[in-house]
Amino acid sequence: MSNTEFHPCPICSIPTRYFARYTRAVCDNCYSKACDVQGRKLSFFNTSMSGGFEAIVTETKEKYESHICYIAGVKCWAEEARFGGIVIEMMIDGDLPNR
Repeated sequence: MSNTEFHPCPICSIPTRYFARYTRAVCDNCYSKACDVQGRKLSFFNTSMSGGFEAIVTETKEKYESHICYIAGVKCWAEEARFGGIVIEMMIDGDLPNR
């Protein structure tokens, strides 16, 4: 494992792939634990092959109208990744890193 390719997940500290664009990206395990403020599990999707962002409450399939989610009580932000897929990053004092 190279220091330039991995960094500790900001939530659980497990080594996860490092992307310079997403410096606070969480690991896959933490990603799967994303929930809303009420503790309901969330699922995230691209809306089409060309991208877009959609979030739902996993159990009810109800549309979730925010990018804010929580992992282990830590406030995070889910968004469409630059080249497709969804990335979740930890927020610090309500802010994300500059893009």
